[in-house]
Amino acid sequence: MNPIAEFEQYLVENGTAPKTIESYVGDVKGFCVYLEGMGVEQPTDLKRFYVSSYKSHLTENKYAVATINKKINSLQAFNCS
Repeated sequence: MNPIAEFEQYLVENGTAPKTIESYVGDVKGFCVYLEGMGVEQPTDLKRFYVSSYKSHLTENKYAVATINKKINSLQAFNCS
């Protein structure tokens, strides 16, 4: 099972609300797409540099601060699963 599917299963097993699961998984997938576009071979490998780079990317693309924070919180949840 891939890491994102495992994360989704983890959230389901822990009783996380369906909309929250959808949001978290979508945010993690978006992060992985970003890293794949940067040539990263293991996009689910959360490194501080990758997260900082992604946050800068979101800021440069004029995402709202609340949206950026939500996406980073989703990555933190993924990292702790």
